Amino acid sequence: MPDEGVPLPRDVVELQTELLQCRANLYDTGTGLPSVAMVLDRVRRMLDEEDTIRVFVIRIEQEQSLEASVGWEAYDRVLALVASYLREVLSLHGKGRAVLAVDAVRGDRFVIFVMGRRHGQDLADALHGPVPVEPVEGDGGAEEIRLRVGQGTIRRDPILRIERCIYAGIEEALNDFERRGEELDLERRNELTRVLRERSIRILFQPILRLPQRTIVGYEALSRGPEGSYLESADNLFGFAEREGVLGELERLCVEKALGAAHRLPLGSNLFINLSYIGLDSLDDARGGLGHLVRQAGWSPREFVLEITERAYARDPEKVKRQLSDLRRQGFRIAIDDMGTGYSSLNIVADLQPDYIKLDRMLVRDLHHEPIKRNLVQAITGFARSSQSLIIAEGVEKGEEASVLQELGVHLLQGFYFGRPRSMG
Repeated sequence: MPDEGVPLPRDVVELQTELLQCRANLYDTGTGLPSVAMVLDRVRRMLDEEDTIRVFVIRIEQEQSLEASVGWEAYDRVLALVASYLREVLSLHGKGRAVLAVDAVRGDRFVIFVMGRRHGQDLADALHGPVPVEPVEGDGGAEEIRLRVGQGTIRRDPILRIERCIYAGIEEALNDFERRGEELDLERRNELTRVLRERSIRILFQPILRLPQRTIVGYEALSRGPEGSYLESADNLFGFAEREGVLGELERLCVEKALGAAHRLPLGSNLFINLSYIGLDSLDDARGGLGHLVRQAGWSPREFVLEITERAYARDPEKVKRQLSDLRRQGFRIAIDDMGTGYSSLNIVADLQPDYIKLDRMLVRDLHHEPIKRNLVQAITGFARSSQSLIIAEGVEKGEEASVLQELGVHLLQGFYFGRPRSMG
């Protein structure tokens, strides 16, 4: 062993670096799983025992919207949760006769190899159920996610190289995965068309309270698709609409429905509605714009708070800034939503000077246990005070969170602790 402090030869350092890079390319640190390349020997041994084994390719069903909706950091956490769930499923149904891997490091597809017809069928049945997750407050309010599964068969052929047999089986599973996706897309496309044609959007309202008095200062309007359908959750509804190129049309419908339903709210309530970059652009192009739509519904722009995410602003800062400036001249108020996410930038707040800043629920969650989060909230609160913006904390689920927020000077709160979204009909 070389003495401590003695520099290693350059070729040794380079070799160590290459080994670390090799390991990084073979193991996914986020899920703790090996890549397919790392498990080829184990799969080969499985084929020595049985000439045919089954392979599953698995991906989160909401993949078209989930990462864009929550950001890559939160999406990575969801992938780690799914990996843990798959390990649990294999402990129940794999019986030591299955291998779990990732299709590629830092990707989002999982691969399972399993021996035995019965084990394979049990596993297939288990994978088609929902994956339970900790309830997450937000537009989707989802308490579960679903997986899409493609299936293939790996057949040992003595004429062919065994690795190519394995990859041929994976390719078969991938093709099955895509075929299932196309069938689901057609169903959902038809469902979305019906929603737009029949205007079957449901509007729920969640109160925003001022503490310590617990007086309601406003309500956020949240849109949902038909109950029991894939489009019921906001993530699926808006994510699929964006993918199909009809997000602007959908968001205009949601605004119209929210304005109609909001007449049941207590007199003097402020109405908070979230719009994406596409929705803002679509309403800006409509005849008379958002102002005409709001006044036509009997509302004053002063009662209307438009929530814009920092991601929406980042799409085209100068254009969004012009649009928001025009809306403010008409009397609308502006809120920056999801402050504290990976997209956050205090420069955006300084640039837009919003009336409200809404702290993201991930920053609020377990605030009483995490000093770093408290420091971040304190910094944002001080910045907001200097820019004359009011802070609203979203996703408050515990009394301890509410208490710490008040200590930090945040007195406008929204969350399950005070009331779940509900219809006012």
